[in-house]
Amino acid sequence: MSTYDLERIRTELAEDYAVIDYVEETGSTNTDLMQATDVTDGTVRLTDLQTAGKGRLGRVWTAPKGSQVTFSVLLLPESLDHLGTLPLAAGLAVTDAIPGTVLKWPNDVLLDGKKLCGILAEAGPVGKAFKSGTFKSGEMNKAEINKAEVNKAEINKAEIAPKTEASKLEVSKVEVAPKTEVNKAEINKTEVNKAEINKAEVNKAEINKAEVAPKTQGGKAPSARVVLGMGINVSIAEEELPVPTATSLVLAGREDDRTGVAIAILKALRHRIEQWENQDPQLMDDYRKVCSSIGLNVRLEAPTGDVTGIVEGVAEDGRINVGGEYYSAGDVIHLRPTD
Repeated sequence: MSTYDLERIRTELAEDYAVIDYVEETGSTNTDLMQATDVTDGTVRLTDLQTAGKGRLGRVWTAPKGSQVTFSVLLLPESLDHLGTLPLAAGLAVTDAIPGTVLKWPNDVLLDGKKLCGILAEAGPVGKAFKSGTFKSGEMNKAEINKAEVNKAEINKAEIAPKTEASKLEVSKVEVAPKTEVNKAEINKTEVNKAEINKAEVNKAEINKAEVAPKTQGGKAPSARVVLGMGINVSIAEEELPVPTATSLVLAGREDDRTGVAIAILKALRHRIEQWENQDPQLMDDYRKVCSSIGLNVRLEAPTGDVTGIVEGVAEDGRINVGGEYYSAGDVIHLRPTD
């Protein structure tokens, strides 16, 4: 069993998440973040052991202490219209981070045909949660902040330079000296400096705009508190598996490195969450490329009865197309291949 290197995790993810919180043991990281007060979006809750872990459709999710990478992330989206694709985005992030994995619809991560990871997204009232500047959405905000950092240097240069003794002498020379050709050049130089200072003042406004904008996300209030929970089997032994159809990285011959796995998945997840927030069509295009269910003959088990047919595709909203009919994840108990 490997331990988390929390300092490394926090350092490498500092630009991606507002807070990375760790607790050795808890009931459920999802429940913790759903009930937390004075919490910001982009908060990650990481643990070694869940005693009341939850899966889809009320299923129990268990694992020995320290054998998984288990965490939840708090989001404050402006809309829940596309909530159904968030678990798919999370599963896709795992395939980004762990080579050789594929997805069984909707979000079962498979390694060597066996389940490696569990994912659960829950939504509730916003409550006492707020937007942060650290957990920013979209490349535009990143660009604005980078621009602001550059402009800070320009402002410092413009504000400090005229205060030197040399600059005072140049100004005096311009004011009292005869209007020779040389002095004309000095006057022009002074005018340029004025322009630089004016530019710096404008840039101050840009900095303020860049620093405040991520906190408001365009001025729209969040519509709900969404918590995305994930549990990735890292070092579970065969006799500890909850079901025979599960696996772990170690069982598949991979390294027991929970720190590396946590960083890689959270990095990939941040990118996929940005796509999800911005409803980037590339997200579902990439999902379909790694969805092993597409093209299979399957039996879809639903409360209204079983359906058999070929998986013809996955829609933009995450619903699966079986035999020409679309089904959402909430309508499906199991999806099993019949071949």
